Amino acid sequence: MLTSQQLARPMAYEGQQWRHGAAVLTGERMPETHLAYGQIEWEAQMPDRRGAWPALWLLPTSGWPPEIDVYEGFGQSPDWNFSRHISANLHGGAGGKRGFTVPMRIDAQRFYGRSGFASGYHRYGVSIDPRHITWFVDGIEVYQTVNPFPGTVWFPLMTVAVKHPGTSAYAGGSGAMRVRALRVWRAGAGDD
Repeated sequence: MLTSQQLARPMAYEGQQWRHGAAVLTGERMPETHLAYGQIEWEAQMPDRRGAWPALWLLPTSGWPPEIDVYEGFGQSPDWNFSRHISANLHGGAGGKRGFTVPMRIDAQRFYGRSGFASGYHRYGVSIDPRHITWFVDGIEVYQTVNPFPGTVWFPLMTVAVKHPGTSAYAGGSGAMRVRALRVWRAGAGDD
């Protein structure tokens, strides 16, 4: 279980006061989780607390950017619903600077009949081949784009942080993201 925590004293960083700590698990130093092509899947239950910022993502072993967000929850957004919304993104650029973002945000209940992401475990996955990146929720394809990063070797991260405006309360519900499985299937460049 990954959970955020309220700090005893706010921490100053880049001119702002931060009142909560985040939790991060990374596969950066676990080569068995690295892949260039294949599939990666998390089985997780999302938080439902307003302000929670959970994410399942991939970073390159060679340094950021690029980035593939397999799932990202925007609890700081007043219209975000943890029970039914899913979001994924691609970030690219060079020299340590983001040059572009390709966002995807879907009401999964409306379009795919999937919901309950904060009340039960669901599978969030991505398939990467030399030509395409494809996202899945519970085995259902929800998005596909051209692969702008062929040959990049990725490692998984999972995080839950807190992002809320000003001093608004971070209360109610759960701020925990529960992850019970991470699965990695590697493929060669010609195995798409």
